[in-house]
Amino acid sequence: MRSNNFLGVYGHTAVDIIYSSEKFPEPNTCVALMGRQEHFGGTGANVARIASSLGVKTALASHVGDDFPKKFMDALKKSGVDTTDVVKVRGHRTPFIIMVSDQEHNQIGFVDQGAVLDQERLPIRTHTVDSSKFVHIGTGRPSYALKVAKRARKRKKTVAVDPAQEIHYVDDADSFRAVLENADMLFVNTAELERAKSYLNLKEDVELLSYVKMVINTRGGEGSRILTEDDEILVGTIQPDKVVDTTGAGDGFRAGFYAGLDRSLSIEECAWVGAAAASFVVEGVGAQSTLPTWDMVQRRAARRKCV
Repeated sequence: MRSNNFLGVYGHTAVDIIYSSEKFPEPNTCVALMGRQEHFGGTGANVARIASSLGVKTALASHVGDDFPKKFMDALKKSGVDTTDVVKVRGHRTPFIIMVSDQEHNQIGFVDQGAVLDQERLPIRTHTVDSSKFVHIGTGRPSYALKVAKRARKRKKTVAVDPAQEIHYVDDADSFRAVLENADMLFVNTAELERAKSYLNLKEDVELLSYVKMVINTRGGEGSRILTEDDEILVGTIQPDKVVDTTGAGDGFRAGFYAGLDRSLSIEECAWVGAAAASFVVEGVGAQSTLPTWDMVQRRAARRKCV
């Protein structure tokens, strides 16, 4: 078992079922779905596999089902991911997500949690915490995330919380606050940032720094914004060659950000690396279809578009 990982990721390993549609339906109506594709996904697996492709020693902790595709496990291992803590839960399905994108690349999704629903009765997978310097706590059951965060904090790891869209329908104010109180960093997009503040009864973004040392706010086409006690850093976007599907772009940013940290880059440089990694993700369908190398990301980072 690898004992010198830089990054340990907790989150979903899922099958993404991706469709496109000209528009989203009104309630009680239908629209046509087109172009069904199935891809490897899940926020945890996305971050872990992209980070590994960028040369970051990464462990992944996920619960999957009896039906977990062998090809998916093989792909994780081929990318260099430490899969010690990717475990099957008997009698459950692997999580899957039905994602629909419209012509403007807006998305709606439907999540079947599968084996993840059993996390509340399962002991936490400890190898990923104990072997890693940074512990990235993504999607999953809140009680499980809290146990992971407490173990990581006790072992003096740097803890990042990344609730993703589950902040809107899995977390509540109490569970979100409990995890955040054991964290050092918070990753959120703009909608998640607003929900986080509402849970904590905060008005200003900077007030989140009373809980964590750093807030990394991804803002889609507007780039990203990093808040620390000493600074506010605004970083622009990196132009992709084409935009095919935006699924997993945020996960690509996170993986790139960690790749920068792994190489002791400044926070601003880490965000630019994140933007470059995300620009590759959107060039294919699904988050893991166009995995960049570190050299590819370095070259593309030269396409900086300042804000």
